[in-house]
Amino acid sequence: MPKHSESMPRITRQEGGTRIVLGPGAVQDLRPLLRELGSTRPYLVTGPHLAGGPVGARVREALGDGLVGTYSQSRPHVPEATAEEVAEEARSRKADALVGLGGGSPIGTAKAAAFRLQEASGSIRGPGCFVAAVPTTYAGSEVTPVFGTTDLDRGRKSVVRSDPIRPRLALYDPELALETPPDLTASTGVNALAHCVEALYSKDAGQEERATALRAAGRILETLPRAVEEPRNLMYRYRMFEGSMEAGLVLAKAGMGVHHGLCHVLGGRYNAPHGVLNGIILPHAMRFNLPIAGKAYRELAPLLHVPSTRSGDAALGENVCQATSEFIRGLGLPQRLRDLGIAKADLPSIAAEALESKSVRANPRPVTVDGALEILLAAW
Repeated sequence: MPKHSESMPRITRQEGGTRIVLGPGAVQDLRPLLRELGSTRPYLVTGPHLAGGPVGARVREALGDGLVGTYSQSRPHVPEATAEEVAEEARSRKADALVGLGGGSPIGTAKAAAFRLQEASGSIRGPGCFVAAVPTTYAGSEVTPVFGTTDLDRGRKSVVRSDPIRPRLALYDPELALETPPDLTASTGVNALAHCVEALYSKDAGQEERATALRAAGRILETLPRAVEEPRNLMYRYRMFEGSMEAGLVLAKAGMGVHHGLCHVLGGRYNAPHGVLNGIILPHAMRFNLPIAGKAYRELAPLLHVPSTRSGDAALGENVCQATSEFIRGLGLPQRLRDLGIAKADLPSIAAEALESKSVRANPRPVTVDGALEILLAAW
């Protein structure tokens, strides 16, 4: 085991049923950590790129001869058929843990498969099959009880919250993130930032959650541009995991609003990357919430280097929204829905569908079809 730098100490904590381990080289402890949780027959769930590269090889080596199989075809937005395939494979191989390796897609696939096993057996704890997560991006799914699956025939994404599928282990090794491409770093980092922003004005967030959201947002705003510019910098990867982990913990408690709800609808329809959609929608969803988010944006302002103003919360809030947009632009992410091939004529039906989303209905400022369409048109 390599000696960890004082600037990147090993962090171990327990949060809401999830054991969190963060530190360089932590992957070497994956097998004993799983054993402590009762797993001796893990099944790995990942995507083709990671499975065929050095990251997948390192994780398989860490799991050793206990590994009972690997699913390497996870896909964005978790098609329902994919979740069924993984559940069937895990069942046939008598797996006792599903280890999601990568971003929100493979981790979400592991969750969705575990949920199906839960439905079939009545429990995924004890003798059943639990979820563990080894993230290489900043999506946050590794510490939440939330997952989404997509009906590809209908182009509809459904989001489920189920406490038993919250990963029992989230292992963050910044060495595994060194291969994550800059564009994926940027988009999933903005997703983590969006978790923080929505928590700051969520109706379900308390003082502790808001304080955590601000701390995480500060880390992300400071570190993300550096991680994009220097993807092989281990310290930046470590700091981004610190921020995204706390952002995910906040999401688990505070829930989501109109921003994430719209991103889920768009992702299900167009198979557009969730992180990229976050970058496009976030500033416009923030503008929609200006009337109720004065305190939140006053707290965000110094983190975005927005000077105070005597013109009131509305002017300050607008400056915060603009600074957020400029931050995202500086990461090189797409700025418009039309850049993703989404037709303007589709927006009214997207807005109508969005009102079926629990996240949209939970937004602190009530959202109508016209309100959702206002955000979409501004983002188009």
